[in-house]
Amino acid sequence: MANLTYHPPLGVRWLTFRLRNGQSIGPEKLRAVWSDAAETNNCSVRREHVEGTGFVYALYAPSGLCVPRRAELRMRLLLEEAGYAFSMGVLTGSHPAYG
Repeated sequence: MANLTYHPPLGVRWLTFRLRNGQSIGPEKLRAVWSDAAETNNCSVRREHVEGTGFVYALYAPSGLCVPRRAELRMRLLLEEAGYAFSMGVLTGSHPAYG
């Protein structure tokens, strides 16, 4: 399983997801995928342990993310193409121009 080092998150927490079937993703790969999906290098990622339920990956980007919905759809597509089984939650209302 990947071991993520804590770094203070940058910006707004836009998305969260959980990997299934014992899958894991390393911090560098996750940040690269999220950076591509969000179309910005100004982003960060975290893996958080939730007692009794495992790990949640949190994705952060600037509050002025241009098209959050496109970033979410691109992230879903990139994870699927890489063969990950996941469930993703969206923090609605994170940006007034969500869409």
